[in-house]
Amino acid sequence: MKLLGVLIVTLLLGSCDRPGDHPISANCSWTEEDNRALNLQNRADRHHLRDDAVTAEDLAIRWADQRFPRQPEYEARRDECMESLFTGVARQHAVDVALVRQYSQERDIFADSAALLTFGLPFVGAVYYLVGRIRRRFDVDESPNFWIMTAVMSVGAGLVGSFAGILWSIAFDTYRLNSVHLSYRMNRIPSRQYWFVFLVCCILVFWLIALIRSRMFKNRIEYEDRNLDEGRPRRAAPTIMR
Repeated sequence: MKLLGVLIVTLLLGSCDRPGDHPISANCSWTEEDNRALNLQNRADRHHLRDDAVTAEDLAIRWADQRFPRQPEYEARRDECMESLFTGVARQHAVDVALVRQYSQERDIFADSAALLTFGLPFVGAVYYLVGRIRRRFDVDESPNFWIMTAVMSVGAGLVGSFAGILWSIAFDTYRLNSVHLSYRMNRIPSRQYWFVFLVCCILVFWLIALIRSRMFKNRIEYEDRNLDEGRPRRAAPTIMR
């Protein structure tokens, strides 16, 4: 249910006006109907400025990609166009250009959280299933073998999980911005920027689930052994998931 809710919110976000929806300006000039001065003490105005700054950056990247792909002057022309658009946003809303540039680099915490959550829940489910399969391959007296297997598999699952999470975050950002021109902005994505921390978290999740599944398996075996000692037929322990 939580995952469904997040996906619905994501779809609703996608129905809003996104940076990629704005047409490219041939002369890199900023145009907007709302030309009021923004009060940055107001949360809505801060959000408005961030959206404008992100859109201006996206416009400059798309403009340069369209006119100077793989050319030596690409970066210089892109930065010139971006500066012109940032200046236009600053003039439109009576703020400093440096502030517009700063806001263009700020991440949307809500969107980043949604990206991590929509990846994290399926990842946890997959690891839970995988660890359960591994645990059932070993008897209780083979616990050392299980933990050796867990150590090996946790690194592999962590590498695969972190790589898949980065790809998912890139795809999520592409959809959120409605733009395939992410360019250097991919380096700001949390899972990519802090890839080592993300990898360690994936490995730790694997170990945590392994501890939980191992404890559940041990409890189940002890429950069945008590039943046998008391002369009752062996049966699965209630509420214990296999």
